[in-house]
Order: sequence, then structure tokens, then C-alpha cells
Amino acid sequence: MNRRPRLRLLPRRITVVVTPTPGLDAAASRAALLRAATRVCGVAPGSLRLGHDHAGRPLLSGLGDGLWVSLSHGRGLAALALSDVGPVGVDVEVPRRVAAVQLAARWFPAAEAAWVRDRPEAERDLAFFWLWTHKEAMGKAYGTGLDSGGLERPGPLPHRWPPAPVRRLLPLPAPDAPPRAQRAGTEPYAWHSVAAPFAGPRGVLTVAALGPLARGADVDVRLCPAPHRRAEHLTSRREATT
Repeated sequence: MNRRPRLRLLPRRITVVVTPTPGLDAAASRAALLRAATRVCGVAPGSLRLGHDHAGRPLLSGLGDGLWVSLSHGRGLAALALSDVGPVGVDVEVPRRVAAVQLAARWFPAAEAAWVRDRPEAERDLAFFWLWTHKEAMGKAYGTGLDSGGLERPGPLPHRWPPAPVRRLLPLPAPDAPPRAQRAGTEPYAWHSVAAPFAGPRGVLTVAALGPLARGADVDVRLCPAPHRRAEHLTSRREATT
């Protein structure tokens, strides 16, 4: 993981490619992401391939060595994060009507569940997905997903609501790291860093990364519209966002 990637991306930042997708189909989402990433990275069509390593982490071939990769697909949006600063996780969701108070009470720590409950009713779904995407992104960065207490890992509650976009990774101490390591930063993953580049009714995106190089790194979001297709092949707006 020491060689620099040969691509048109700026160093010491996380590039996130976001593109609309046709619903929840995983294969179609991956194909849309690869097409979008091809345009962003300036490589030949068809030269990128997604796979997985022995631990199940995604791998992207076609850009050289030196990148950590994460991907996510929700109901109509997909995201691919490329990082040269450390292991990365990304999660994207399209907010929708859910039993936000009940789900938060079941899955989140008490303080976070109370925060969701105390939001005005019209804002609770977005608040739930704000926290959910943080936990998913952190879990992917650590390589554990939401297993091993991932839902209990604290998410940062915003100082104001609705939250302002954050496009620079902000450091947070890992809850299971020893306090001395948190203070000194001596363990590689004693801290993780998170950013929420956008959060609103059309989508919530959170990025997390590990390691000292991630602190303060910029998050560069590239929104890639779907390629134009003939009218008879277009997916309806309702199908693409529900």
C-alpha cells in the first residue's frame, strides 16, 4: 500500500464519487459507480474493476496501488470513496419514512436515541439516517461493519440542526482505544475521522477514515449525473428515489 496511485486525483484527500442508480440493484449500482469513477479519474472506459480482498473489503483495480476503497448504495444513490490517507468507509442513504424513534431506541445508545426523539417529527427520519450513515461509515473503515458493537459506536451529534455540510475530516477518539493512547495518539487507530459532506431530504452522505493522515484531510465530492439515455429506457424519478 506504499506506492502512489497514478490518476488525476489530488493527494491527501478522500475523493467520493456519487451517482444516481436504478433503485436497490447492487450489480446496477456497481456498474453505475464504475462508469462515474472512470469519468472522474480520467481512465479508459472498462479499465476499472471492483473486487474484494480476503477480509471482504472492496478492492478497485485499474488505478495502481496505494488506494483504500469503500462503496455504498442506497435507494437511488451510490457512492465510491477513494482514499490515500488511510482505511476509509462511506455510507449514503436517501431519507425515507421509517419508525425513527423506535429504531433509534432499539439500536442506538440512550443519548442518541433521545436526540432523535427530541427532534420535531418532520425531522426525525433525517436525524435517524444522519446517525445511521455515521455508524455505517465508521464500521466500514474499521472493517467490522455494524458487527462487534458497531451500532453502539458513538456518532457525533451536530451542534446545530439541520447540519451544515462538513467537507474536512474531523477527528474523534475511538471509544475502545485506551485513554492514554487517545491522548497521545500513539496507536494507529486510536482516532478515527469523520465528515458529512451533505445531509438533506435528497440524500445523506458520511465518510470516515482511520489513521493520523486522515485528520483534517479534505473530502472532495464529485456528483456525477447518470448518462443520458433514450426516453424509453429512463427510470422514473419515483423509482430512482424510493
